[in-house]
Amino acid sequence: MFARFFEAFRAMDPNRRFLAVTTAIGLIAAVIVIGWWARHVTYGVLFSRLPAEEAGQIIDQLDQMKVSYRVSDGGSSILVPSSQVPDVRIRLAAAGLPRTGSVGFEIFDKTNLGMTDFLQKVNYRRALEGELAKSISSLREVAAARVHIVIPENRLFAQDQKPTTASVIVKVNSGSLDRGKVAAITHLVASAVEGLDASRVTVLDQSGNLLSAAQDDTFLGAASSRQLDIQKNVESYLQDKAQSLLDGVLGPRKAIVRVNATLNFEQAEKTVDQYDPDNLAIVSQEQTTEKTSDNSTDPEGGKSGGETTKENTVTNYEVNHTVQKIVSAMGTIQRLTVSVIVDGTYTKPEGATDDKPATFTPRSQEELDRIGALVKAAVGIVPDRNDHIEVVSVAFDNTGIQEEKKELEKLEKRQFYYDIAYKVGYGLAILAALFIGLKIIKKFMRFLGSLAEPRGPHLDVGSVPAIIDERAPAIMPERRKARLSDQMVQVAKDRPDEMARVIKTMMVD
Repeated sequence: MFARFFEAFRAMDPNRRFLAVTTAIGLIAAVIVIGWWARHVTYGVLFSRLPAEEAGQIIDQLDQMKVSYRVSDGGSSILVPSSQVPDVRIRLAAAGLPRTGSVGFEIFDKTNLGMTDFLQKVNYRRALEGELAKSISSLREVAAARVHIVIPENRLFAQDQKPTTASVIVKVNSGSLDRGKVAAITHLVASAVEGLDASRVTVLDQSGNLLSAAQDDTFLGAASSRQLDIQKNVESYLQDKAQSLLDGVLGPRKAIVRVNATLNFEQAEKTVDQYDPDNLAIVSQEQTTEKTSDNSTDPEGGKSGGETTKENTVTNYEVNHTVQKIVSAMGTIQRLTVSVIVDGTYTKPEGATDDKPATFTPRSQEELDRIGALVKAAVGIVPDRNDHIEVVSVAFDNTGIQEEKKELEKLEKRQFYYDIAYKVGYGLAILAALFIGLKIIKKFMRFLGSLAEPRGPHLDVGSVPAIIDERAPAIMPERRKARLSDQMVQVAKDRPDEMARVIKTMMVD
């Protein structure tokens, strides 16, 4: 079989030899790629940053579970097939691995007889730290967390008692935690530990940056930064309101609004005690009536009888008294200053070309007043507060925008042609590959068919086969009879004497 194959391969012309070798190599490469793809397995991280002892225990458990694995990062990371990661983690967790994670209140699941009170307190603190670390790590922005709590011993006197403190180290997924998240972590820890104040909780990130300093208002730098943030938020909020209003009325890039807010960060407490003498209220009223009678005799010997009545009224009034306790809020607006720049209108004469610049026309004062009234209503201008607004119509410099627009149009047009050329070229490449592939497959199948065809009767006469093999050109048409006849005709033309001798020998036999 192989001898026939090599014999036929040697009889081919160089082009067919190259085609056959290329096709065979392509088929072998395709089989190898398909086999590799079928056997290829994608591995995912099971656990990372493991100590050597813990990694060894997990690997032993994986060997018992008959799960394939890989080790990376110097043995600190273990990888298993991605499809098996959740199942393997659950099975390892049931076996109590890994043990280096945060330990919670499950530390008390095992009762240890004879444990001292000191060890009980230490285990309670460890359990509390582990539960808090789990709760903090459940936040979307936090990848991992560690909590350290210091609970001092109780003292006999209150003045000797030291406060409880805590520190939290968080590993942030990306960026940094905002103030709200830091405040939430601080109050979470403070609420979970007895006797812990939120001001005594320190929060750090993985880079060592102090995150909890901004929550302490007594820290002057943090307080100033917080006030600046509040001012920026107020200005940005008012500016966005006015800008969105003008963009809807005038169109985008037709107006620019800037707001400057002066805020009052002083917190004052005022008590107002007012008396209203015109508004009196009767608190109590007492009325006394006294009657007296006179039975004395007059000088003439007669009686002068009579009665005397006295009335006494006492009324107690209370003056209307009002006491007001007023606490001013921080961050109230003292004054607003608003600047509005409005673009005018542009007109081109009839018949002017695109290259000729348009004529700028500023907006009328009446229109500017209407725009100013809209902005006043949007940002809440208060005249009694000495607020100020300025609206001006000036020409905007749009040369850069026009150039960018032209460049963008060129890029879009160029990209459009590139896309068309790419799609056409890609389609032609696919068609050419299909055509060449079909042609190669067709020729290869024809070549295999020629190898499978049976050969004619072997002429064991003298040196005729040697003459045909060595000197006659190899003619391989599609049909076998035509090929043998052509060879015999060619030999008869080239060596008629030898052909005649062969024929005589055949006739004698």
